[in-house]
Order: sequence, then structure tokens, then C-alpha cells
Amino acid sequence: MLRVPPLHFVLALCCLCPCQAAAHPHEFIDTQLTFRADGEGRLGEIDVVWVWDDLTSMLIIEDLRMDSDGNGELTGEEKQRLAAKFSQWPEGYGGDLYLSRDGSSVELRRPLDMKADYLKGQLVLTYLRALPERIPLDQTPVILQAYDPSYYAYYELSGIPEVRGRDGCRVSIVKADTGAAQKLYDQLLGQLTEEEMMEQGKYPEVGGAFADQVVLKCDAQR
Repeated sequence: MLRVPPLHFVLALCCLCPCQAAAHPHEFIDTQLTFRADGEGRLGEIDVVWVWDDLTSMLIIEDLRMDSDGNGELTGEEKQRLAAKFSQWPEGYGGDLYLSRDGSSVELRRPLDMKADYLKGQLVLTYLRALPERIPLDQTPVILQAYDPSYYAYYELSGIPEVRGRDGCRVSIVKADTGAAQKLYDQLLGQLTEEEMMEQGKYPEVGGAFADQVVLKCDAQR
């Protein structure tokens, strides 16, 4: 089963046909991330805020038949329906958020406390991802990336993520080599046939190469 980007899975839920991915992103999502530690200084949750670009926001609102009066605002009932719709993640969809430590992937649960709004023409989602097993924040870096493997959507980090509930931590951003990523995308795209792209919906899954890395490192607790 092919993975479905955010707009794709919403349209699929509405029984609409997803658009074909191309060699550049079609959705642009400002992304705010916050690390949350528990009382023992272990990483337990990551807060996520997605803010879509104006065009994609308008398409989603129209396709879901929201804002029926056209005043640019959603009713409380519409916000609840929108949040419920975005909580219905397809099987195998990882939420475009990837956490790793010591070179190994760290599991994240499906979204909790999903909230949705439509502010100044932009769709805004706020939710959290919990770790099934909390991990200690010590001198071993934790790496977090936000990306769509297909590169249909591009996640732009909104500032440097914060760390709450734990002192002695530093967050840095390692910028992606977009030139090298684009060359890789073009190379892999050239290896696909027209039938694979148009009929089978295949695409190069190199979105991670375009994504910045968020590196979290904390001092050892005394």
C-alpha cells in the first residue's frame, strides 16, 4: 500500500482522487515542534503544529465542505469534524515525523488531542505524538525530522524547537543539502517508467533528503 501525504489522505477520505506527485512539492506546511520531558527527564511527547499554505488550505476546506457561509471562519462543529477527519490516519502512515536515537528509529504513537482551526485563510492542526516507551535525554543525541517521503509536501520548520520539562538541553538544526537531494530525486525519477508513475502511482521516496535535522542533546543529569 502506498503511503498517502496529508492532503492525499484527506481527499481519499472524501472519496476524491489524489493528484499525481511531481518532482517538486505541492503543499507547504509550516511546522512547529516542541519536545516534552517527564518528571524524570525522559522524552515522553512531541507537540506538533501544522500550518498549511493558503492554496492547500482553501482546497481542503472546500473539499470537506467547510466554511459554508464563506466568512473565513469555522464553527465549533466544523472544527470538531475537521479534527476528527485528520485523526483518521491510513494504515501505515507515520505522520511525516521521524525520531531516531543511536541510529535506530524511535516509535511514535498516533495523534492525540487533535485540534483544528482555520485562521486567516490557513488550516492549522495542533496535536501531540507520544512515545510508547520514554527515552532518557542524556549525552546521546536525539534526531527528529519532519518530511513527506514522496516530497509531495514540504515541511518548513518554524524556528528552533523548544524543550520543556528538562534543563541542560540544546537544540540545533542541521540544514539539508537540497542540491544533492534534488539530484537524487531526479536520478530516481528517471528510472521510473510512465506506466509506473501514471498507473501505479510510484514515486521516488527521498523526502528525507530534503528535510533538515533537529538535533537534541542534553547534559547528563546529576
